[in-house]
Amino acid sequence: MTGDVDYCAEVLVDLPSRIEDRPLTYRVPPPLRSRVAVGVRARVPLGPRTVSGFVLAVHPCAGSTTRALRDILDVLDPTPLFSDALLALARWVTEETLSTLLDAVRCLVAPEVRTASPAVQPQIATLNQGGRTHVWAGQRQERILAALRASPQGVPASDLAHLGGRAALRRLIARGVVRVAPPSAVAQDPAPRPFTHARTHSETSAGASGAQPTLLWGDAEARMRWMIQAAAAGVRRGTQVLITVPEIARAPGLIGRLRAACGEVVAAYHSDLPPAKHRTIWWRIHAGDAGVVVGTRSALFAPFPQLGLIVVDDEQDSSYKADAAPRYHGRDVATHRGRMEGIPVVLGSAAPSLETYAEVASGRVRCVRLAPTRGEHVVVVDMRAEGQAGRRGLLSPPLVDAIRRHLREGGRAALFVNRLGYARVLLCQECGHAVRCPRCDLSMPFDKETGTIQCRVCGHSAPAPGVCPRCGGIALRWVGAGTRRVEEVLRRLFPAVRTARVDRESTPAWDVFAREAASGRIRLVVGTQLLLRATEFRPSLVGVVDADGPLYHPDFRAVERTFQQLRAFLALAAASPGPEAVVQTRVPEHPVLAALRTGDDVQVYESELKVRRALEYPPYAYLARVIASSQDLESAHRLAARAAEIARGCGVDVLGPAPHPRFRGRPPFRVECLFRSAERAAVREAARGALDGAVPARGSRLIVDIDPQEMH
Repeated sequence: MTGDVDYCAEVLVDLPSRIEDRPLTYRVPPPLRSRVAVGVRARVPLGPRTVSGFVLAVHPCAGSTTRALRDILDVLDPTPLFSDALLALARWVTEETLSTLLDAVRCLVAPEVRTASPAVQPQIATLNQGGRTHVWAGQRQERILAALRASPQGVPASDLAHLGGRAALRRLIARGVVRVAPPSAVAQDPAPRPFTHARTHSETSAGASGAQPTLLWGDAEARMRWMIQAAAAGVRRGTQVLITVPEIARAPGLIGRLRAACGEVVAAYHSDLPPAKHRTIWWRIHAGDAGVVVGTRSALFAPFPQLGLIVVDDEQDSSYKADAAPRYHGRDVATHRGRMEGIPVVLGSAAPSLETYAEVASGRVRCVRLAPTRGEHVVVVDMRAEGQAGRRGLLSPPLVDAIRRHLREGGRAALFVNRLGYARVLLCQECGHAVRCPRCDLSMPFDKETGTIQCRVCGHSAPAPGVCPRCGGIALRWVGAGTRRVEEVLRRLFPAVRTARVDRESTPAWDVFAREAASGRIRLVVGTQLLLRATEFRPSLVGVVDADGPLYHPDFRAVERTFQQLRAFLALAAASPGPEAVVQTRVPEHPVLAALRTGDDVQVYESELKVRRALEYPPYAYLARVIASSQDLESAHRLAARAAEIARGCGVDVLGPAPHPRFRGRPPFRVECLFRSAERAAVREAARGALDGAVPARGSRLIVDIDPQEMH
């Protein structure tokens, strides 16, 4: 900034209110001109208060307005916390999700950094390049020096203090052997350092040419090998690599193998880290010292200065969709950031989302198929035939025989139970058909107490039928055995075998289960999808008790999710010699079950795309879920009805209002609508119109979720 021109800054005050969700203009006083920049936090006056905010722009002031402006009081950060490119990403998130700009900007700065006042960077210790590195040292000092020699890019001083003690670290600093400084100062060291060089023109062009995402389609082991090779190549080039996983539990194994290949430049970044550690890793990323980062969806907003590759592993997982404002999808953020910055984006999956498959089919996403590491032998058991033969037990003879054989041969077995969740579904035992909504073509949950069925999407309700609407059969039953029931059967059949149950009820005993599973004492397990997190238990046999349950969830993604879930379950046995899977079903002719037998996954996607096109569901339509929440049920219904009226006036299709699927009969009450249109812009405008026009009463609010991932 030149000294003879007055400058102004646009500051977004950090106050959680839609009214204040716009930048306010302040004058930059001359003493602060060298410190005010996009991305720093500033302390500013607001009425009688003093508040902090984010600087979003700096520009020359218009001469006529300068006198009326108030001055910025102070700058809180020694260096910008985010770049212009990340600010553009936040603005895009705001537009796509209809969130506030403040919610999106807060994604750019970790809470542990944002809440620091002022933002103090953690101290990074390095060996002093100008001092003595080979000196006599005691045992504690030698541990510190060994850690620094193994990590030339630096080690957090707090870690070294824990390793060798604060006194030993202070003595090394006093002797000039160790230097301690903030990450930003360390990055400015004149000695060559990784991840801080500027890209050449050829590197930028190469990144831009990779702006089209790539689907990496293959099993977990094949994808992991690819990611390790890609990360090592990125480290050699001097660029940073970001790998995201849907859940923290999936990170440790990947991080361990990456560190074996890439060294200490690998860092974990997720919300489960202690606050001080989280803050340290964030600053290491900011300074370019973290070469490979494995994190959850929040890492997609981290301030990488030399990002060269983004990998979104298990891209189909619904955990990538944020459940609080801003309700973004991590896959969308990754692909948009890649396009903005010219960075290659890779979407990894063993069973891709239908949206990604459609993008591949249209040519907008490239696809690389990886050869499977090892296939498992899959047996599909027709439970209808078992019943007709008089074998009506919960576990079929083929499954029981397989369990007995694997246990006898020293193997281990895992049985998966798919619960129906909050509602029961009426299923015909003769043809396998579930009672469906005539409008939405989604399964209608059955309420045994009232004898009614009700659609959770459009609200259609009717008495439960006495016969199957499809075949006229009278064998309509609600289905779905729980983990407790299956566990009882297993203990009766195999009393001498150590059996465990893994579900939400048993989560508090997870550590005990993990230890006993790792030691081999547990050989038989029954559980829900939580067992996918149990890396200590690798079975040779996988059994699926009721493969049909998830097919009948009242969700248009039910078939897709069932296929993805079964693929993940069956893959658990792939690491063992002679893996086997036994899948029990009432509809063995279903494309999902046929694909498990034949390995032809494409037929599942092609058949499901035909259904989605006919029923106008994504990827052939766009959705917005609008939830009216209130302390009073009547107010929630009125607010939802008003939102639906506004949306219909905008020309979009509206399903509902209907009670929220997780209606609990007590405040806060929730009633929801589903907006649908072939045009994404039309859905957003309808949702924006509902937010602006459906004025909630006191204690009520509207929640908008663009592109919802969960419908039940």
